[in-house]
Amino acid sequence: MKNLKLKYISIIALVSAIIMVTGCQSGAANPNKQKEITVWSFTDEAHYAIEKFEEKYPDIKVNFVNIPGNFYITKLKSALQTASKAPDVFMIENGNIRELIDVPYLENLSAAPYNANELIPEQYAFVQANEKDSQGNVKAIGYQGTPGGIYYRRDLAKKYLGTDDPEKVAAQIDTWEKIFEIGERVEQESGNKVHALANWNAISNSYDGIPWVKDGKLVIDPTYMQILDLVREARERHVLAEYEDGSAGYAASMQKGEVMFYPGATWALQFTFKANAPDTEGLWGLAPGPSAFSAGGTYIGMYSKSDKKDLAWKFIEFYNFDHDFLTKLAQEQDYFTSNMVVNDELAKSVTSAYLGGQKHFEFFSEAAKQIPVYERTKYDTVINNDIFKIVLQLYLNKDIQTKEEAVKRIKRDVKLRFPELEVN
Repeated sequence: MKNLKLKYISIIALVSAIIMVTGCQSGAANPNKQKEITVWSFTDEAHYAIEKFEEKYPDIKVNFVNIPGNFYITKLKSALQTASKAPDVFMIENGNIRELIDVPYLENLSAAPYNANELIPEQYAFVQANEKDSQGNVKAIGYQGTPGGIYYRRDLAKKYLGTDDPEKVAAQIDTWEKIFEIGERVEQESGNKVHALANWNAISNSYDGIPWVKDGKLVIDPTYMQILDLVREARERHVLAEYEDGSAGYAASMQKGEVMFYPGATWALQFTFKANAPDTEGLWGLAPGPSAFSAGGTYIGMYSKSDKKDLAWKFIEFYNFDHDFLTKLAQEQDYFTSNMVVNDELAKSVTSAYLGGQKHFEFFSEAAKQIPVYERTKYDTVINNDIFKIVLQLYLNKDIQTKEEAVKRIKRDVKLRFPELEVN
C-alpha cells in the first residue's frame, strides 16, 4: 500500500514537472514574441539605423514598413485612429508635425520613464520648438538637422568673383542686392548662359518656417511681402535661370555649371547635388547667404496605445541620443543629425571631398545655431505651399499686379480653406 502511494505521488510529481516545463517553455516563447516592434516611415533612410540598433540589441527585431509618397500620412492617421495594425514607432515629416503633435495617439515623452525634457537640450533650438505640443509636452523627437546654406560652384565663383574661398564668397553674397548685382553681370558676361539663381524658390525657400497663424488669427508677416518684391525684382533683372525645381533642366544645370548659387539644406548634399551632378566632386562650396534658414526635417513618435513602449523608447532614444551610433551615422552616411553635442565634436575633423575638402559639419553646426526659432502651426504648410506660393507665381507673372491685391487673394483663400480662422 505504501509502495502504491509512493508511486502515485511520483506520478503526480512527474505530471506537475511536465506541466511546469511546458508552462515555462510557452512562457519563454511570449517574451520572444514581444521583442519585436514595428516602425513606419515615408522614406527608407531608417535602414541604417535599424541595422545598427539590432546589432546593439540583438534580442529586439524591428519590422520596418516604408510607405513612400503622399499616401503615408493618410495611412498613418487611419492606423493610429483605428488601432488597426498601428506601428509602435513612426516617422513624421516636418510639414505634418504640427497637425499631429496634439492628437492623443502620440505618447507623452516628457513623462516618466522617458523624461525626454532631460535629453532634448542636446538638440538645436529650432528642432526643439517643433517637438512639443500645445501643453509643452514632448510628443515627437526630431533626429534630423536641416540648417541651410548656399551651395555654389567653385569654378564659377573663381571666374566671376575672383575667389572660391567660402569666407570670401560669403562676404559677396550676404544680401540679395549683392546676389542680384552678381547675377546681372554674370548673365551679360556669359551671354545669358549662366545665372545667379535657378528660380524664385531659391529666394522664397530661404525664409522657410515663418508662421502664418497666431492665436487663431491669420498673421501675414512683413517678410512675405518682401519676398514678393524680391522675386519680381530677380526676374526683371534677369537673375533667374527659370528652371523648375525637380525638372530635367534644373538637374542638368548643376552638372553643366549654368547656375552659381543654390540655397539648400544639409540633405541637399546627398539627395540633390550628388544625385544630380555626380561627376562634379570638388567643384562645390558652402557659404552663408542673406538669411539663416532650415528646410525639411523628420520627427519620430511613439503610438500611445502600443503594448511595447519600453522597446519603442529604446529605439527612439537610440536614434536621437546614442552618441556612438550618431557618430557612425555622420561619418559613414554623411548624415547631419539634430544632436548638437555630436555635431560639434565632428565639426573639428569631418570634411567633404564633394565640397572641395570643406569642413561642412563645421559650417552646418554654426548655421544651425543661427536659425530663427518659430512656433509653427498646423496651418503653415498648407497656407505656404497651396496659397502663398500660388499667389507669388501670379504676382511674378503680373496676373496679380500689386501687393495689395496679393494680400486680398491670400486672405480670401485662407478664409475659404480654413473658415475657423479669424481673417481681418
